[in-house]
Amino acid sequence: MFDKLGGRHDANNGNGDELSASSIFDYNKKIGRGVNIGNALEAPVEGSWGVYISDDYFSLIKERGFDSVRIPIRWSAHIEYNYPYRIDEEFLNRVKHVVDKALENNLIVIINTHHFEEMYQSPEEYKDRLVEIWRQISDTFKDYPNTLYFEIFNEPAQNLTPDLWNEIYPQVLNIVRGTNPNRVVIIDVPNWSNYSAIDELKLVKDEHTIVSFHYYEPFTFTHQGAEWVSPQLPVGVKWEGNDLEVEQINAHFKYVSDWAEENNVPIFLGEFGAYSKADMESRILWTEAVRKIAEKFGFSTAYWEFCSGFGLYDTSSNKWFEPLTTSALGR
Repeated sequence: MFDKLGGRHDANNGNGDELSASSIFDYNKKIGRGVNIGNALEAPVEGSWGVYISDDYFSLIKERGFDSVRIPIRWSAHIEYNYPYRIDEEFLNRVKHVVDKALENNLIVIINTHHFEEMYQSPEEYKDRLVEIWRQISDTFKDYPNTLYFEIFNEPAQNLTPDLWNEIYPQVLNIVRGTNPNRVVIIDVPNWSNYSAIDELKLVKDEHTIVSFHYYEPFTFTHQGAEWVSPQLPVGVKWEGNDLEVEQINAHFKYVSDWAEENNVPIFLGEFGAYSKADMESRILWTEAVRKIAEKFGFSTAYWEFCSGFGLYDTSSNKWFEPLTTSALGR
């Protein structure tokens, strides 16, 4: 049990709410039903993938009923080449602005390290950069309220093997704990955060961590027609919500839940969604099924994503896609 998260705080957090004793399971519940602000700060340059984060996005998200936002960030594109790998001040200030606006709308905010491509290819060569990136992030946000959570690295995979991930993430966590002794920190499952690899994650003793996995099964459905998948998957795959399809999701999530119970750790479903090339009826059915089964097992969730290819919100008409949004949110 613990009462304060983050670094040094006054009697209340940045939103004026008194801090009360709570377990990590309660802090996972606070994530509740969230959404990713994708294709923005994890692009090489914000806006180059079609999304620039407008301040009013966070009020829209809060008013629609979401509890949290996950903000993917490509820090590695904004650091100096040589040690100590200083983060570009303008970019850091931009991230702080985005985080501040989200917190002002009483949302739980999750920031991560996303698309650090070099780590996938040469993790041992680049792990020092990851450590130093988090040293700077941790120092920058050490006095932020307990409603800001850190996520060390998105979807470790490729040459960042489970063994290497289990060696590297504790080093980063140790750096974070130097300035943020009780901050909620999210640890991703290996192998692209796939549910099936959860038993390959070796947890270190830390009572302030949440484990995260992502879910895009069946991939031939969720990523049909996706331009970045090679070879490109054919369009026209339906998901009908029959007993067999639903039971597959249930079995996958039970596998995760059983491991979580054994390890006494809460679970965050950090990404799930179906690309817009799939038919809308199938997307609605699949999204609702995933969200409901996740909630049955006590997972917090974050739909991928707000306003791009998987998106819930149409920025051209300033309207939510319905009933897709309701299927992701449950209200």
